[in-house]
Amino acid sequence: MKTPILTAIFLLLLLISCKKDEEVNANLFKTWEAKSFMSLESVAYPKNENNKILLTFNGSGSYQLKLDINSCGGNFTSGKNNQLDIESPACTEACCDSKFSEKLATTISKVTSFSIEGKTLKLNVPQWGYIELELAE
Repeated sequence: MKTPILTAIFLLLLLISCKKDEEVNANLFKTWEAKSFMSLESVAYPKNENNKILLTFNGSGSYQLKLDINSCGGNFTSGKNNQLDIESPACTEACCDSKFSEKLATTISKVTSFSIEGKTLKLNVPQWGYIELELAE
């Protein structure tokens, strides 16, 4: 008699936890403005506050990255426990992106997870630090 009840409770908990992951991942599907790098080498890549560097995650599993001059895109997958796998971006090759934009484009594929607190998105890069973004308005 206990087995069916325990099984039902286990399934209910499993469904609730999956729902939470889906909700967190859905919060990712927005446009974010890159603000800073948080790593030991971040001072080498200053951001010009006059330039909006935008990263948009679409629910379809694609993303767009608008740098200072160039635009990029690619695919990503998000999973349980805020895991994130972003493929290397394919970018246009006009000249003159800032060092910040160039570093963002080369670092984004190294992201393994994310966290969202309010209007702040942190993209975590193991053994490097994280990229901090804010919800674009």
